[in-house]
Amino acid sequence: MDPTATPLTLADPRLAGPLAVFPVFGPVPTLAYRAFADAAAHGAVVMELAAAASVNRLLVRNPTDLPLLLYEGEQVQGAQQDRALDASVLVGAGAQAQVPVSCVEQGRWDTTRRHESFKPAPYADDPSLRRLKRESSLHSAEQGLAGRPAQGAVWQEVGSRLRRFAVASESSRFGDLFEQRRGEIGAFADAVEPAAGQVGALACVGGAPVALDVVSRPEAFAALHDRLVRGYALEALAALDGHVPQGAAPPAWWPDADPAAARTFLARALTAARRPLPTPGMGEAHALVAPRLVGGALTCEGELIALSAFPRGRRAPGGA
Repeated sequence: MDPTATPLTLADPRLAGPLAVFPVFGPVPTLAYRAFADAAAHGAVVMELAAAASVNRLLVRNPTDLPLLLYEGEQVQGAQQDRALDASVLVGAGAQAQVPVSCVEQGRWDTTRRHESFKPAPYADDPSLRRLKRESSLHSAEQGLAGRPAQGAVWQEVGSRLRRFAVASESSRFGDLFEQRRGEIGAFADAVEPAAGQVGALACVGGAPVALDVVSRPEAFAALHDRLVRGYALEALAALDGHVPQGAAPPAWWPDADPAAARTFLARALTAARRPLPTPGMGEAHALVAPRLVGGALTCEGELIALSAFPRGRRAPGGA
């Protein structure tokens, strides 16, 4: 697939403090599928592996009539410990697959809940953590190893965020940050309303791009929008050292949203070199490989289904 053949355009940004989120619009989709949050209401489940639970693998069962998309960075909560998706995976109708995840709750491994289904979390990983996981996966693959994020580094990043935001969590659960700082995160996230027909978002903090997220179907992105935006909002909150100005108005020294920088980042993502990756589901997966950018893409029968991209080396909300 030629990525430049997929026309994606940006609309005017939604602004909230240092956060600017540009809606992304794309071509009419071909493949029908559901986002996991919607598919769960039709009977799809994410569970621990039946034979022997794994920190870094979960089982997805999709008994529905359409494929389901699990999107990179989505968190699922419950069962033995909360997890986050390492890559976007498309699970076929009537199929099942084992999907790669990272643990975002280091201090809990509750075997009494091993048969419990996971629930879609109402938030996603922040862009800096997602970028770190992508860089870690690339480094692992280049070393001839498993090609997955270093779990210890993910736990370290989650712990640093909990400490920075003074969040008490008995199990070092990332979700406790989103729940205990709901008001501050919501001051940004609730101001970023979705646009009709939107298939993605390009988020900037302080004028600089931090994440690009795209799926092919507007209804699938609608199910992801608020979750992703809460991750963007955490990044914005960190940029203000946890302080939300009244009305979420930006301080005078924050740069305005930069449409040129956003367009440049989008172009880099679409033209970045692609490195094939294995995927447990439908389609073909690729890592985005470029000097200033890292990310991943999932295509199926020539159609771009999911795309995520992050600038290399941006400072994480935990202060790392």
